Amino acid sequence: MCIFQLNGVTKIYNEGKENAVTALHDISLNIEEGELLAIVGESGSGKSTLLHLLGGLDVPTSGEVLYNGKKIKYKSPNWLADYRNCEVGFVLQDFGLLMADTALENVCVPLLFSKSGGLHAARRTAKHALELAGIGNLAKRKAGELSGGQKQRVAIARALANNPNVILADEPTGALDSKTSSEIVSLLMELNQQGKTVVIVTHDLSIAEKCRRVIRLADGVVHI
Repeated sequence: MCIFQLNGVTKIYNEGKENAVTALHDISLNIEEGELLAIVGESGSGKSTLLHLLGGLDVPTSGEVLYNGKKIKYKSPNWLADYRNCEVGFVLQDFGLLMADTALENVCVPLLFSKSGGLHAARRTAKHALELAGIGNLAKRKAGELSGGQKQRVAIARALANNPNVILADEPTGALDSKTSSEIVSLLMELNQQGKTVVIVTHDLSIAEKCRRVIRLADGVVHI
């Protein structure tokens, strides 16, 4: 089953201006449910732009992006908020954590914006997500006190909190050493084996080789 479908998608930044940049050019692409997919390419190739369109963080200049057969509703703030919070989970290179808060409090954040059943239920769900990410014992530690690998596991736990169908990971190992990177990739692979669709943007070909399919981007054009 196709979970994402891109039809003739083009993304132009600063359209109509002298400094206009075409990040993606006429992309047509299907991503199947349950895929473990890597998107690779040089800096500026359009990798992150593509991921942002899938996650509803950016709007295509032309073309359409469908999720489960329906257009992503870029013009509906409420729909987008629910989509980003419940359907997709984001994992970022810089972790995106609240460093003064505990690991548990960080994972609770998306739950407090959903129908989680209140704070007590959110904390219980967050604790379970941290256990899935292998760091349940660090729930009370402040994010700023954690190692890079531990922070990324907290970020993955946060992405899992609302049990999304899709994990979108943007250079999830970019700030980590090789051993920790391998552990994080293994965790993402485990989540894929449990049924999650996982899309990883990476410049590291050794990570891409572990994925079932690799899409290469160059100058905003797909090379499969």
